[in-house]
Amino acid sequence: MRKVLCIILVFNLFGCYNTQKFHVHEIQESNPYFPNQTYIFPLLKSEKKSITEKINSDILTDFLEIDIEKKHQSIFENIWATKENPIPRLSDITYKTNTLNNTLYSVTLNAEGCGAYCEYFSYTYNYDLTKGKRILVDDLFSKDGKIEFLKILTIRKKSIIKTHLKLLKNENVSENLDEINLFEYCIKNTRFESFEYIDFQIKNHEIRVFSDRCSNYANRAIDYIGDFIFAFSKNEIIGFLNDYGKVIIQKQPF
Repeated sequence: MRKVLCIILVFNLFGCYNTQKFHVHEIQESNPYFPNQTYIFPLLKSEKKSITEKINSDILTDFLEIDIEKKHQSIFENIWATKENPIPRLSDITYKTNTLNNTLYSVTLNAEGCGAYCEYFSYTYNYDLTKGKRILVDDLFSKDGKIEFLKILTIRKKSIIKTHLKLLKNENVSENLDEINLFEYCIKNTRFESFEYIDFQIKNHEIRVFSDRCSNYANRAIDYIGDFIFAFSKNEIIGFLNDYGKVIIQKQPF
C-alpha cells in the first residue's frame, strides 16, 4: 500500500511539473526621474533557460528597445521619461497572457506610444515553446490557404462596414456625413493581400485576427467601429493551414 501511494505521489509531482514548466514573472519598477510612473513587464520563466532567454530577449528588443545582453540599469530605460525627454516613448504598459502551456506562449502587450502624438496600441507575440521560435501568421498557412483566408477576412471586414453604413444612412445622413464618407472610403480600399498589418492571438477555443481601424488619428473620434476583430474556431481555420500550422493548432486545448 505504501509503495502504491509513493508511486501515485511521484506521478502527481511530475504531472504538476510538466503543466507548470513555463510561467510568467512580472517585473515592476518605478521611473527614477518620475517616481509616480510605474512600469510592469512580463518575463517568461522556466528551467529551459535557453528557450525563455531567447524569447525574452526577442520581445524586450522589439517592444522596449533594450538589448539585455548589454549593460543597462533598467529594461525600461529606453522608453520611460527622463529629465531631458519628459514625454515617455511608452507608458501605461499592461499585458494579457492569451495562452501558456508546454508548446505555446501567446502574450499581448498594450501601451501608450508617443511620437508626433500619443496613442494606445496593442501587439501580440506568439512563440513555439518547443523551439523558442516566434510564430508569424505566414508560418501557419499553406500557399492556397493564405489566399483563401485573406479573401474571407476581406469579406468579413466589408460586411461589418456595410452593416454600419446602413445604420448611419437610415439615420440623419447630414449629421453622419463625415462618418459615412470615412467608411465608404474604407470599404473601397479594403482588400487583404498579405498578413503584413495583421495581428493575431492563439487563445483557448479560437484564433483571433486583428485589423486596424478605418480611421487615422485625426478622425478617430467619429470611428465607432474601431479595430476589427475576427474570431475563428479550430475547425474553421484548420483547412487553411500548412503542416506546421496544423501541428501548432492541434496541440492547443481548444
